[in-house]
Amino acid sequence: MQVKGTSIITTRDFVKETFPSKYNDWLKSLPPESKKLYEGAVKVGDWYEIKPAYYDPMEKVVEQFYNFNTQKAGEELGKFSAKVTLNGIYKVFLFVATPQYLMKRASRMVETFYVPSDTEAIETGSKSAVLKIKKFDGITKTLEYRFAGWIFKAIELCNCKNVTYKITSHISSGQPTTNIEFKWE
Repeated sequence: MQVKGTSIITTRDFVKETFPSKYNDWLKSLPPESKKLYEGAVKVGDWYEIKPAYYDPMEKVVEQFYNFNTQKAGEELGKFSAKVTLNGIYKVFLFVATPQYLMKRASRMVETFYVPSDTEAIETGSKSAVLKIKKFDGITKTLEYRFAGWIFKAIELCNCKNVTYKITSHISSGQPTTNIEFKWE
């Protein structure tokens, strides 16, 4: 399983901006391969092995900043990533995008930034949708919640109110798919 450099940079920036006084301690706590990567120049278009580049650093975020709460850590990482991504060059996109369209784009983005993976956005109504992750070897609960946090924030940025989600199945727990159900007003 591999991840694009863009995702690695977002993780690093999340820690730098959210916990600036603890960034160096977090960096020192990373396994040697992860530390070397995060101290170096990460190229946004390059592919990296997911465990040292992504899973290990995220789990240190869970441990050091969220007292082992994978849900909260994943949500915050995802929300930060969406805010950065969708407030930059894609900000104008939010003015015309519907939440359903955004869900479809999010499913394609997962497949673009994580290989190999297979996801699908399923419309379930005018104010609800499901992201179904059908294939993602080694996915962690933190990453499942990171995806949920990203989409949650993206839907909020589309000016939807009272956004909620629940994960009804987890590949990380041995189930065949991860299903994340979203609702909004």
